[in-house]
Amino acid sequence: MNDLRTSPARREDAIRRWLPRVLRVAGCLLVPWIVALGLSVRRFGARNLANSWIWLDVIEVCALFLLAYLVRRRHPATSPVASATAVLLAMDAFFDLWSAHHGSDYRLAQVLAYAAELPSALMLAALSWYALPWAASGRSRRTVLPR
Repeated sequence: MNDLRTSPARREDAIRRWLPRVLRVAGCLLVPWIVALGLSVRRFGARNLANSWIWLDVIEVCALFLLAYLVRRRHPATSPVASATAVLLAMDAFFDLWSAHHGSDYRLAQVLAYAAELPSALMLAALSWYALPWAASGRSRRTVLPR
């Protein structure tokens, strides 16, 4: 553990190793939730606000998988994609809390917002800050814009 604190290169290697896995697992965990939401839409009818939540969650899954790919490769686009994904998660938490009905739906929205969506958004905001120098490194630029 001391090696990770003393060596920024080792710390970055560790982050590039475990963070993509965490992001892929989070994306995979959202898929059953999307299916459950999709099945509940039938209960309310085809044109309903619930359809918006399904597509928002689909966009979040795509963003998490894209971010896993970008982090693993130390890509210059990691910072803006992490920032946008953080905003998506925070917006999802806000609208879930705002639109949930009283009772069990509201309690579930609170649990998901405070235990998953907002902490994940904070982690992705930190990743966005952490990944800013990747865009400035010469190595990343060559992989994006070959001459």
